[in-house]
Amino acid sequence: MSSIDMYRERLRRLVEYVMHDQWRNQLNESPSEGATGLIARHTHKLNTAVHRPRFAWLTHSTWALLFTVAPVLGMAPAVSFGQADTPAAAQEKSEKEAAPVSEPKVNPNRQVAISPLGVIHAGDWPHWRGPEMNGISRAKNLPATWSPDGENVLWKNDELAGRSTPIVMNGKLYSLVRHQPATPEEAEKVICVDAATGKKIWENVFNVFESDVPDTRVGWSSVVGDPHTGKVFALGVCGLLQAIDAETGKTHWQRSMSEEYGMLTTYGGRTNFPIVFEHLVIIGGVLINWGENAQPAHRLMAFDQRNGELVWLVSTKLRPEDTTYSTPTFAVIDGEVQLVLGAGDGSMYGFQPRTGKQLWNYDVSPRGINTSPIVIGSTVICGHSDENLDDTKMGALFAIDATKRGNLTKAGELWRNKEQYIGKCAPVVVGDRIYAIDDGGIFFVVDLKSGKLIGKQKIGTMARASAVYGDGKIYAVDATGRWFTFEPDEAKGLKKVHSMRLDAEVNASPIIADGRLYVTTDTTMYCIGSANPEVTYDAIPPVAQEALVGAEDQPAAATIVPAEAVMKPGQKLAFQVLLYNSKGQYLRPATEKEIAYTITGTGKIDPDGEFSLATDTANTASMVTAKIGEISTTARIRVIPDLPLEFAFSDGVVPITGIGMRYRHIGLDYDLWKKLYSENLLAAKCYVYLTTQFSNLGRDQLKIDDSTPVQPRTTFFRYLGLLEELTTQELAQAKLNPALELLQKEGVLASFKWVGTPETGATLVVAKGPRKVEGNGVLCKITTIPKGTRSQGWIGRPDMANYTIQADVASAPLEVSANADPNARMPDIGVMNQRYRIELMGASQQVKAYSWYPHDQKVHTVPYAWKPDTWYTMKMVVDTIEHNGQPASKVRGKVWLKDQPEPEAWTIEWIDQPANFHGSPGLFGNAKDTEIFFDNVKVTPRS
Repeated sequence: MSSIDMYRERLRRLVEYVMHDQWRNQLNESPSEGATGLIARHTHKLNTAVHRPRFAWLTHSTWALLFTVAPVLGMAPAVSFGQADTPAAAQEKSEKEAAPVSEPKVNPNRQVAISPLGVIHAGDWPHWRGPEMNGISRAKNLPATWSPDGENVLWKNDELAGRSTPIVMNGKLYSLVRHQPATPEEAEKVICVDAATGKKIWENVFNVFESDVPDTRVGWSSVVGDPHTGKVFALGVCGLLQAIDAETGKTHWQRSMSEEYGMLTTYGGRTNFPIVFEHLVIIGGVLINWGENAQPAHRLMAFDQRNGELVWLVSTKLRPEDTTYSTPTFAVIDGEVQLVLGAGDGSMYGFQPRTGKQLWNYDVSPRGINTSPIVIGSTVICGHSDENLDDTKMGALFAIDATKRGNLTKAGELWRNKEQYIGKCAPVVVGDRIYAIDDGGIFFVVDLKSGKLIGKQKIGTMARASAVYGDGKIYAVDATGRWFTFEPDEAKGLKKVHSMRLDAEVNASPIIADGRLYVTTDTTMYCIGSANPEVTYDAIPPVAQEALVGAEDQPAAATIVPAEAVMKPGQKLAFQVLLYNSKGQYLRPATEKEIAYTITGTGKIDPDGEFSLATDTANTASMVTAKIGEISTTARIRVIPDLPLEFAFSDGVVPITGIGMRYRHIGLDYDLWKKLYSENLLAAKCYVYLTTQFSNLGRDQLKIDDSTPVQPRTTFFRYLGLLEELTTQELAQAKLNPALELLQKEGVLASFKWVGTPETGATLVVAKGPRKVEGNGVLCKITTIPKGTRSQGWIGRPDMANYTIQADVASAPLEVSANADPNARMPDIGVMNQRYRIELMGASQQVKAYSWYPHDQKVHTVPYAWKPDTWYTMKMVVDTIEHNGQPASKVRGKVWLKDQPEPEAWTIEWIDQPANFHGSPGLFGNAKDTEIFFDNVKVTPRS
């Protein structure tokens, strides 16, 4: 027997032993150095005996312990997930990954427990909702009362103040907070302190860049810990996703979710929460991506937590109304593990977490869902505080049967209590009762099975923190600092034990770890408990088991990894195809003989899955599809060469590799647009609008009416400024036919026809004409998408640095009434370099330089008069210099009339600290009132 087989067999026997109830009880009730050490020792040896950690072998988890030990038995098969590498880089990477894995650190003096997140120390709280992801602690002897003046306060730390709910893992507390608040050096950081003393151990500081989030909303998300790998994962407000060593604070890898995937960050601050499932870290958010994913949607992405490579990406419905922060959870339901979340489109979803396959959806509101769901058995509990889809009542607490599949809006709803505004706080379930705080500070208690109201109490005027339960007590706090300790009451639902007032705002939820409470306010964090605690723990209830993988199970799904990559010309990338059964459980890698590869775009692929690009490949995209019988799976590749990059838009095509570019921009014949504008203003507007629809919908024929909820006719007439005027088809024909006839004459339209009736109203059918860009092709940022008129897009790679970006820019002419401010409706136009932006401000007639957009100390402006319908050239560079003994960024920009000589002097210069050392080049526009044009975009290297 080989060494690999020997350790595999020992670990298999260990797992079978752990499944025995008597051993499980011993593990939860007493310190277990031998058992814990055995798990750690054999996990370490198996991981180091194979080329990659978590070698593929066994394919099922039986109960909670397997969420920790199953990864080394095959929950994360051995794959080549790395970024595209040159052969030399690939060899170096292979050698690094073959190095010994750090042996897990186990504290033999601490009690251990088995949770859905794996084998953990019994007092740990590695997820913001706890080890069971439900807001429940199994600790005993917790304090019922405390006072910010001193009663039961073990320590407090002002540096931990904020809005993020912390986690505790292996005696350390982790949180996301502001770094040097309200200063020019402000940033965001993950901070680690000793959970018993509050003393800082390390901090991981990172800049906030290219984000609209105000400084007061930094730390919106929460970190999540992985007890098995010893990593914590954090998503900053600007979309920076990091894997951090929990012991040292060192960043293992990071992903710039905005620059790489188009994750939206907004002024409201809503930031999603990462979660860990086996070898995956999963994060969601509204993405304005590229290619077929260019339209905005709430999307889920699963990354391999070892190296940050994308394993799968899935979308919910297009064009959601909101960004949201509902944290996904997972549970085994009818033998199948599900990932459950609320999305920005107002629906709940169930997915297979290993494959990303959608199992069901439940449509409840037109607005996004922010509440984090919990799963009890096969029942999903969640809520919202906006409109309901089926009537005008607001808000609801609801229950869904997640054993069913498909659309569960009617078939899966168990009950729904309308006008219970559970829009922010996650519910907690104790026994057969749900305890949920609504947005207005009403604490509802309802029956789990029926939804029947048992009782309610007013705890404040607004609430954002979720309640937690432990030791027979429910701890709750409203947003203004009103604190309550309750006990469940059979008759009334809640019995108040203690209340007091904190002189602070509270957004973070309290947590329970190691027999202590941790309460975060906007001024400090409190650690509450006994100085000499006698804490014991009840066993965490057994977790439902996945069905066993049978020898007869056939492949029903596949993933190709990496699912997405960015490559340079001349590079190679190894793909692997992994097979899963119908329940989303891993079976095995597909063999070379099973797979038929096809490529859409450039490049070639060998039978063994090695994809390669020619050295002269241009800026383009490719798709690699692997077909195994009737199963297929596709990976997407953006090819972005090294600098220089040039985009003249002469073909009228928006670069496919741009993030956030297509859908919100179109290619336009500027000479034709100017001709139409001078002859017939409506024709110019129709040219922009119809070109947008042909491009974004991918259709050669359009039917413009109001027969769908999108209401294209209303949108079209509103864009033209004629909504109130064109009340009948006859009026629309009389007004628009001259413009449409001109577009037909120019070849923009092949035909048009009015086909409406008195019942349907005006209905226009148009067919796309043969005309291509014949004059000067430009990139046009459109005003036809209200939620996308102000946005940014990226045209390079996040690792780019030391370059110049230059572009010609112009605003369309403005329609301004006689007495109006001529500048009020002017757009804002900008270019981006190394995570900074230089922007022409229309209304204020300024040039602005900044990195963190709303921060009042991270910006510099100078006056600059400019006008619409005039072409200007913008140029921007960023240098790294030393300033006050530390690295800083020197940002410089020029603006001048196009075709005039470039001035020697810079229009604006600004020094920012801490420095941003790299970042993708990009474009920005705020086209709320008029179109913006870009031309001759060049990104060139600097010597």
